Amino acid sequence: MPNVELQPYSRPSMWRRMSFANWADPVDPQVYGRLELDMSNAIRFAEQESARTGAKVTPTHLVVRAVALALARHPDANALIRWRRVYRRTHVDVFCQVAIPGEKPDLSGTVLRDADRKPPGELALELQNKAAEVRTGKDKEMVKTRRTLDLLPSLISRAILSFVAFLTYTLNLNLRLFGIPRDPFGGAMVSSIGSLGIPEGWPPLVPMSSTPLLIAVGRIEDKPVVREGPSGKEIVIRPMCVLSCTFDHRVMDGFLGGKLSRFVEEYFADPWAVEAQFAAPHQDP
Repeated sequence: MPNVELQPYSRPSMWRRMSFANWADPVDPQVYGRLELDMSNAIRFAEQESARTGAKVTPTHLVVRAVALALARHPDANALIRWRRVYRRTHVDVFCQVAIPGEKPDLSGTVLRDADRKPPGELALELQNKAAEVRTGKDKEMVKTRRTLDLLPSLISRAILSFVAFLTYTLNLNLRLFGIPRDPFGGAMVSSIGSLGIPEGWPPLVPMSSTPLLIAVGRIEDKPVVREGPSGKEIVIRPMCVLSCTFDHRVMDGFLGGKLSRFVEEYFADPWAVEAQFAAPHQDP
């Protein structure tokens, strides 16, 4: 008796034959999730933080902050894989994409270290300054990294980057002397695709980054939603935003992903209350 009783599939279609030629067996650990948030309170909170701190705080900065706090609350998600084992990161670092305008537009980024220990205004100011350094070429570490990458021949770049990832993450070696920053992508990546006019999109995992969580912040749009009103449920217009999330199933399952999702929902429902919870333990003595 065979393991599975089977019958041959006769006369496969041309598309099916082409698909066999194009794709191998699935080995991709990517899982996708979609979280739609009411940004009403986040917008008000961002405006208040901007007025209080003098930094231009946006909803995207609040996403960075919420993700960082979620990873701090659930450290099993703030991890990487070495030698087929999962290791927790001891710091909560979040990578933010930065668009570089010019004759040849490019996409780069910068990492915000210990983002769980910095309030939204501080994160906004740090990201603003770092983004300006990246765009103007004043970020010496980034310039050194880009020059190193520019020297790589295209035919062997994949092999070299895989080797670098092996050295930096699998062997956990510090390669700053060679232009490779320490843990340059952190435990999560956040990209503001909404600033480009895109309502939602799904970022792919980047193998060399060892980052198990990617979040794309979509464009905020006014949409009809159902809310509880004085006389029962009613349809109202709210500023809604889609967070498109991609996570590594080797690090996170649906249960852990659900915990992160609920925390982010809690944050955007009442950012004042959540920030108050985290403010006291992180104050300097």
